[in-house]
Amino acid sequence: KLWAECGSADTTALGIELSRVFSPSLASVLAPFHPPESAASDRSSSTQEPTTQDDESDDPDALEALEEAIEGAWSNVDGLSDSAKNRLQAVVRLNSLGYYTNSEQLCHHGNFTALTGSGLFALASGFNHSCEPSLARFSIGDLTAFVTNRAIAAGGELCISYIESELLCAPTSLRRQSLNRDFTCACRKCVQEPPENEETAKGERCFMRVDSQVQARLSLLPSEERVQAVQQALQGDMGDDSAEEEEEEHSDQQGKPATVLLGKDAQELRVVEATALMQLLRYAEALKVWRKLAAFSCYHCPPFDEALPVYATQAALCAFAIAETRANDYVSLAVDTHRVAFGADIFQLRYAKEVEESLVSADTKTKFWQAAQSTESKHRSFDAVVAAWQFASQEVPNVQ
Repeated sequence: KLWAECGSADTTALGIELSRVFSPSLASVLAPFHPPESAASDRSSSTQEPTTQDDESDDPDALEALEEAIEGAWSNVDGLSDSAKNRLQAVVRLNSLGYYTNSEQLCHHGNFTALTGSGLFALASGFNHSCEPSLARFSIGDLTAFVTNRAIAAGGELCISYIESELLCAPTSLRRQSLNRDFTCACRKCVQEPPENEETAKGERCFMRVDSQVQARLSLLPSEERVQAVQQALQGDMGDDSAEEEEEEHSDQQGKPATVLLGKDAQELRVVEATALMQLLRYAEALKVWRKLAAFSCYHCPPFDEALPVYATQAALCAFAIAETRANDYVSLAVDTHRVAFGADIFQLRYAKEVEESLVSADTKTKFWQAAQSTESKHRSFDAVVAAWQFASQEVPNVQ
């Protein structure tokens, strides 16, 4: 499909499939879903995906083909008013959940992207959003599991995050922009950090964006130049025409705006840096970057973030490559955090490809698996996990 690479392709495909199999019995299943049927006539604008930052880079011809595909699919459904069709398209957009196999791993692209999709679920689609989620989710094919990341009191609400975990430490105004839903989040974090308090502090700022085009440009650089480019970017310099910048101006201020790199984008850059260092066989330097990545997840993301086992695995591989004394500790952290984050002892099953494609020698990989197989998984508290990393204060990145 011409529109297959659009940012909203998954939900578009799901909506088209819904129109194809739509029936009165399916309508009754979807009746309780948000938005309510009584509000359908007021939601005519929900027939298409909202304009998001990701959509800005979509090809106009592809977007036009996407809109035509949606309109054509629902025009074939008889017995529904236009407002009812609008509502069902909004149901798909506002309630669908994506499933991505091993999406946290570096090897995801090219190995597991075929096991990606989007679906509506009778129960799971009902989870509310919170900027302090108590649930994480992961998928193996079209099977999705939800796992608590902390103890929950009996009767307490279970919430997921509708945005990436690295964005949950961003300013409230940016979290709401990323949500792009028909509600304003009123979780405890948003109430305690109202966006109006940010206005007086932020002044004039210029946001750097690390999008797919920036990633593609970095990937074309030789490894040494890539390391240098990332290190400059982490200092706020991505060149005059590299990253898209979004200015927030205030009429009472003048001068060049301060450059801001959000935590999510900084994490993506650090992954590029660490990978390039491993390509250069500079494992000691790469280990320091993997530790900084882990420190960000420990201090700025929800407990037991899914990326922690990745960072611990890569740290262990680098440590084995240079015979660093803490290599076995990193293996233990990888196994233990994976068990809690994913709810089962399936580390070797899920991480076989990640280790196979890592940028270390075969001997180093063998040492890693020998350590992993001899490691007895322990159920540690999150505080114990953070303490086991033994982070120095300078290793913990700041967030904007």
